Amino acid sequence: MKFILTIDTEADNQWDHGRELTVENLRFVPRFQDLCNKYFIKPTYLVTSEVCEDDFAKEIFTDYLLANTAEIGAHLHSWTTPPFLDMDGYRKNDKNHAFANELPGELLTEKIKNLTNLIENSFGKKPLSFRSGRYGFNDNVAGVLAENGYLVDSSVTPFMDWSANKGIPGNSGGPDFIEKTPFPYSYTFGDNSLLEIPITILPTKFPLNKTAKLARYYFRQVDNSIFLKVLRKLVFSNQPLWFRPYSWMSNEMFGELLNEAIRLKLPYIVMMFHSSELMPGCSIYREDEDSISRLYDQLERFFILLRDNNISSLTLTEAARN
Repeated sequence: MKFILTIDTEADNQWDHGRELTVENLRFVPRFQDLCNKYFIKPTYLVTSEVCEDDFAKEIFTDYLLANTAEIGAHLHSWTTPPFLDMDGYRKNDKNHAFANELPGELLTEKIKNLTNLIENSFGKKPLSFRSGRYGFNDNVAGVLAENGYLVDSSVTPFMDWSANKGIPGNSGGPDFIEKTPFPYSYTFGDNSLLEIPITILPTKFPLNKTAKLARYYFRQVDNSIFLKVLRKLVFSNQPLWFRPYSWMSNEMFGELLNEAIRLKLPYIVMMFHSSELMPGCSIYREDEDSISRLYDQLERFFILLRDNNISSLTLTEAARN
């Protein structure tokens, strides 16, 4: 088993839809990279178009690439990546954050091409890994990525359904990943292929962790059943568990996730969080300096846990080429 650390590297406070695009959080990345270097962790920074335009980002990420201490991949925010249309959900920095899976095919293709070119021009290397903003991913997005030379995607969130979350007004909303496996799998489009390495999200509580069929039934029906809602409150409140450093995640929870991944024989465990979580007050998850201190303590303890279990790090593209 290998560890893949992915950072959605983007503008500040992107939960506040339509706010002015600023990227002050990038000034807090070097401290994080120093921690990764200490434990020989090689992160994959998945960057948005606004990050590509920042001089500080160009400097630090180019240095990381030259030192081979990180990978730079692509993170599509459809509301900040051109081209745009003068319609709700399609304008630049629109208050409606469209899922990529909602976009017309030609517009999706142009946005991915533009983002790919921006990253290559800014950092000197074409991106080969991808994550879609708001996890907006489907077969159409996979096909466009494969056509543009991408090797690997990590947008899929197993056991999660985003269809109730809306993007473009009156449209279908986000994708439904409840039936998706936490194991890697491939898409094939003629001569092109794309590896999917899902974000690691697993049920860890009995009996949900004993059979995927039962877990999927529970996650599909829990909001429609009073009994299951009560069960969630009493027993399954944090299920499924994400491999990400939420403020409420304990060392025991990370241990549970790691043990479950080992039991399942997952080849990779994929952690994700946002670059804005590295800056106090820049994220709904990290409101002040104390919360940032707790984040670094949490990450360091987890990195030590990985070391103690002889689990080494690699990037998304390194995994795809493995």
